Amino acid sequence: MKKTLLLSAVLLIGTAFFVQAQTLDEVLENYHETIGQEVILKTKNSQSIGKMIQMGMEIPFKQYSARPNKFKVEATFQGMTLIQAYNGEEGWALNPFAGQTEPQPMSEDELKAVKVQADYEGMYWNWEEKGHQLTLEDNEEVEGSDCFVVKTVTKDGDEILTYIDAENYIVLKTKNKMTMNGQEMESETFMSNYQEANGIVYAGKIETRVGGQVTATIVIDEIQVDAELADDFFNKPKGQ
Repeated sequence: MKKTLLLSAVLLIGTAFFVQAQTLDEVLENYHETIGQEVILKTKNSQSIGKMIQMGMEIPFKQYSARPNKFKVEATFQGMTLIQAYNGEEGWALNPFAGQTEPQPMSEDELKAVKVQADYEGMYWNWEEKGHQLTLEDNEEVEGSDCFVVKTVTKDGDEILTYIDAENYIVLKTKNKMTMNGQEMESETFMSNYQEANGIVYAGKIETRVGGQVTATIVIDEIQVDAELADDFFNKPKGQ
């Protein structure tokens, strides 16, 4: 009996050491394999369709991403459509809920955030070439799951901690520190309900928390790839 207990303890220690001993490159390689990075690299664009739940309201949205660095989200509520877009050079937004009737340029802080979202290949693919700094921190638990913690300091100086499940290599949580309107802000994003579509694995539920309180929940119902998009789809409307 004692020999069995001793063997079990040794096996547990060995497993823990294996998880802890992985390098940053190994963690990222397993992560990319899990999410279907090879498929992502072969596509030209993707479209996410879902809804955002905030303050008891459900707001349908469509989010478009295209290579190399293009991004657009359209959210419709009460007959009005909010738009945020980045075409790789210029970021703009139209918010009729704030009384805007013409597209407005994004602020410098908004541009920093949207550039990360617009990276079609993902922030961790060729991260050194993109000017980011990555380090593998000590493991931490997220809701009972042991996670690798990847610390990223982006090219623009924002800090992101990404918690990758040590067993199946999906992202369970991110913690962001960024400057917005001159103030440092911190938020946590929890990912769950992972699904697969067209060979790509994605989180079906994304929950943002500030100070431990849920501020918004995004539910993704469908993902499509390689849609026919006009060349100027991400550009600010002409004459405006």
